[in-house]
Amino acid sequence: MGLLGNRRRAPLPDTVRSAVPLGPGERVLAWARDDRTGSHVVATTHHLALVGGDGVLAWSRPWHEVEAGTWQGGESLLTVSWVDQGAPCRWEVTEPSLIQQTLRERVQASVVLADEFRTSARRTVRVVIRQDLATGAIVEQVIPGKGARVDDPAVAAEAGRHLARLRSEIGR
Repeated sequence: MGLLGNRRRAPLPDTVRSAVPLGPGERVLAWARDDRTGSHVVATTHHLALVGGDGVLAWSRPWHEVEAGTWQGGESLLTVSWVDQGAPCRWEVTEPSLIQQTLRERVQASVVLADEFRTSARRTVRVVIRQDLATGAIVEQVIPGKGARVDDPAVAAEAGRHLARLRSEIGR
């Protein structure tokens, strides 16, 4: 049966729920258990969190720090990549879950405007204005594609021009 098959889903264990810090108005939207480690990936309205198999919070990161999530159904593998180019997180998820859909929806909810350009070396750079879903604060991001160098003065200047245009589009 598929990931969202007819099997009845077990509730999020109380130890996991109590380990995830929730701010005002924040609630748990979806979760999944990693079959390899027993840890739980928990999506809230404002954050993505990981609670270890021991019930201790490993980390909690706001949605605007999540670059993307990918699902490889054949391998039951959920991968999350980060804006800061840190090592991606991977979880094996075989139980029914809405984590994949929720991940996509929350990342999209944090994006206000985005644009991309190619460098002279034909590398892609994305510029994004996102919103911290907990505070409403605007966050500007320059995200280099594979092989792109944002420390190159020409690339930094181009990124600055794109961000200025995005800022003007949102009235900033």
